Formats: sequence, C-alpha cells, structure tokens
Amino acid sequence: IESGKVTTVKVLIPPGQRLDQLIKILEKEGYEAAEIESALEAVRNHPLLQNLPKNTKLEGYLFPETYNIEPSTSAEQLIRTMLDTFDRRITADIRAGIAAQGLNMRQAIILASITQKEVPEPEVQRTVAQVFISRLKQGIVLGSDVTYMYAAALSDEAATPALNSPYNTRRVQGLPPTAISNFNLSALQAVANPTKTDYLYFVAGDDGTTHFSRTLAEHEALVQKYCTKLCN
Repeated sequence: IESGKVTTVKVLIPPGQRLDQLIKILEKEGYEAAEIESALEAVRNHPLLQNLPKNTKLEGYLFPETYNIEPSTSAEQLIRTMLDTFDRRITADIRAGIAAQGLNMRQAIILASITQKEVPEPEVQRTVAQVFISRLKQGIVLGSDVTYMYAAALSDEAATPALNSPYNTRRVQGLPPTAISNFNLSALQAVANPTKTDYLYFVAGDDGTTHFSRTLAEHEALVQKYCTKLCN
C-alpha cells in the first residue's frame, strides 16, 4: 500500500472469437452473465457504435488484446476499454482506405471478421479481402464457408452450404447482418488496403497454403489439386 502498487489482473481476449465465446471468457473471469448483458447495453453510447443499428449485437467490436485491469473493474468498464482500444487503433489511414473501397465502417468490420476467420496471416488477408471486395462490387455471392459455420454454431444446426440463414454467404448475396467474430487489426487493415489483384476465388489447401484464382475453372482445378482432404 505504501509503495502505491496496485494489483492487476490480465484478461486475454483472443482474435477470431464469437461474441458468445467472449461472454464465456468474461464469465470465467468472474463476471456474472446478467452484469455482462447489462454492460453490453450500457456501452451503446460509445462513439464507435454510433452508426450501429439499434439492437444489433456487438459482434466483432470487442477488440482482441490482453487487458490489465484492477480486480474491481466492472464488466462495463472492461468492455468500454475494449471499445476505446479498438477506436484508437482505427487510424485515419485505415478510415480513408475503407472509404476508398466504397465501404462504411460497419461493412468493413463485417468483412474484416470474415477475413480473419478465413486466414490469420496478414499478407494473405489482404488478398482474401481483395477477393471479397471484388465479389461484392460485381454482385457475386461472397461464398465464404465460415459464414454458414457461424450460423450453424449459433443455431445448433448442421454446418452445410445449404443452411437457410441470412449469414450464409454461399446462398445470400451481400454481407451478413453482423460481423461473425472479433479480429486482429491486420484484418481491418487488409480491407482498407487490399492487394492490387483481380482474383475472384481462393481455397485453403490441405497444407494450409491459400491458393487464388480468377476463374471458376481455375478454382476447381486448384481444389482438386490442393484440397483433397479439407474440401471433402
């Protein structure tokens, strides 16, 4: 006490997590479910959320990082810290890049969440983001498997491309209603600054390498060559 040192607790918020998974992390840290739910509503006045439609869940907005907090920190204080951290990380360059892609911040966050779930590597994320942005502009479905997997996880239904859900971008054109996870800043940077390529397809091979192509025929050939296990 005399030295002025304050005991802190480290709370790890990993990337690529759904909101329900993050809530469980907070519960393990000792927060009550009711307090977390109340906190998620109380932070709606945060500047980062000003254009978020009413009653939209805060999927994708709880920034992944290790937070050093005092034991007395409330759930609302912690969640506001996550939002503050995210807001600070979104630089003017990122905001300008997002606008240059013809996207608003909410759309960019949704795309970043999908990109994060598809690939973790920053440089590969940039080309994956390019594919998604190109498909959006051309009116082609995103075709992202991770979106129907997200819908299946929330509904306890089988994860198939035929799943009837507004989140299933294999069936529904455009962006899903919300983000599908939180993400590293690199995923948002990828959306703001995608590679200068013209790919329309990609597949993650069995060896973890992502292969890109411009036509459906090229894509199918790459699937047959590099994805004999994961794609079956």
